This record gives sequence, C-alpha cells and structure tokens, in this order.
Amino acid sequence: MLRIRSNIWSHHSIETGKKYPLKDVLSSMPVEIETFRELVKAVAEISYRNPEQVLFFRGQSAEYWKKTEDGERINSFYPSIYRSPGRSLTEGELESRYAKLQKQSEALLGEFKKSGIQGHDKLAKFPELTWAILQHYEVCPTPFVDVSHSLRVAASFALNDATEFGYIYIFGFPHPNGSITYSVEHELINIRLLSICPPEAQRPYFQEGFLVGTFPSKRLRKHPSLDIGGRLIAKFSLKVNGFWDEHFHAIPPEALYPADDLIKKICSELATKPESGLTHHSTGPARKTA
Repeated sequence: MLRIRSNIWSHHSIETGKKYPLKDVLSSMPVEIETFRELVKAVAEISYRNPEQVLFFRGQSAEYWKKTEDGERINSFYPSIYRSPGRSLTEGELESRYAKLQKQSEALLGEFKKSGIQGHDKLAKFPELTWAILQHYEVCPTPFVDVSHSLRVAASFALNDATEFGYIYIFGFPHPNGSITYSVEHELINIRLLSICPPEAQRPYFQEGFLVGTFPSKRLRKHPSLDIGGRLIAKFSLKVNGFWDEHFHAIPPEALYPADDLIKKICSELATKPESGLTHHSTGPARKTA
C-alpha cells in the first residue's frame, strides 16, 4: 500500500491552519474531543480539506505505537496476519499463517454450500472476499484491517469498552468502485462488506464494515507498506464522560454484534474447531460472543 505523499490537512491543522507530512501525523498525539457533535464538526473540516481522499474510520479503546529505526514513536496498523509484538516475524511463520487461512477459507466455503447460503459461488472466485469474512468475524489472522464508513459506529467501538478515553483514527483511501476495489495505482484493496456478505451475516450491515489491505494481498515478508498507517489522515481521543448526549447515542454492543447472526455461529465454530468438520446450520440464532 503506497503511503500518502502529499502534506495532509490533519487533526492539528484545525488549530494551526497548516498541513503536515505523514510522518508528523503518525508521531503526533491525538487531539482531545469532548462530544460527538464536536467530532462531526472536526471530521467535516478534515473531509473538506482532503477532497482527493474518501475517509474511513477505526475506533479503538487503546492506542498502539511502534518505534522506527530512528527511535521515533509512531502509530501502527498492521493487519493481524503480520503482527508479532516485540519480535520479528519469520517467513516460515507467515507461510504457516497463510496455510491456516487457506484451510479456514475452504472450510467456510464448504459450510456456506452445505447451509445453502447465498453468494458462495462469488466468494469462491475471489479469495479476498472469503478472507474478509474470516477477518470480520475474527476467525483467524488475515491481511486485512477492519474500518467503517460510519463515524458513529467507530466512536461506539472506541468508547464501549474504554474507561477514560477512546480513540478514533481517520484514514484516506481512493474512491471505492463496487463491492471490491483493486487499486493498482495505490497498491491497496478495499472490500465493502455490505456488498459481499449474504443477508444471514447481520454484523457487517449494522457496522457498515469495510476491509482494507495491501494489493497484491499475499506477501510473505513483513514490510512497512503493509501498515495502513501510511494512509492515516487524523486521530482524536474521545472523552468517555459526556461524549454522547440526548441527540447522539452510542450504539450498544448488542446492536453491533446481533445475536441472530448465522454467519457468526458458523465462524465461531470454525475458530474453535479449525481441523474438524462442521455441522449443517439451517436454523437457529447465533450466540453473541463479545
């Protein structure tokens, strides 16, 4: 994934009126936001000042940093398949992770066929689509990172499990084109879950979920180009107390993770029994696991 090369109108730009290079955006501290209304105003300014980018959001209850070779601390957003906190990731480990991803993909497609779930033929044609479902339902590590097109969804994720502050990260990507966008020019892939998930998959529709990653999707060496932090536009810290009001409410976890999600039930069994066969699921609600 190619990094943003031009200077960015970012979170600190709202106060200073200046644009910043990406390295300054990555290393800077987030700007504190007290209310959802204030957040919407800040994002509106950032969106207007970066017309060449489409903004996507990621909410987290904690910050994650890494050190560069120069000893500088910056934000990092590697896909789960490339994460190895505190140590290097070997090519053999990556091959093993991709082998597991392939097995889980085959198992998921097989279960979709047995259960009569719509769209399994389309998933079989594009392996990235199956990976996107496995990532979104947290079955196994994949080359993708979850983001949302909904600011309210991202803010809810940031604050639902936070104690004092949650964090919103804003990324800029090229305009998506259809259910799956392969951007050769920017070396990235953007998958719109609402377009590729069957209606039995409730979670992506409530979360307005997208999956992003580097294209080509399979890389057997960890490299900075795999970090979607290269597309970071802005970041904010959200105060838990007083952020929501009578007009703007948080989306509760039970709404973000619907109980009647058949795909969640299938994926939960895949995650816990990756080497064994699965039973046929034709009826029955999914059990929520937060």
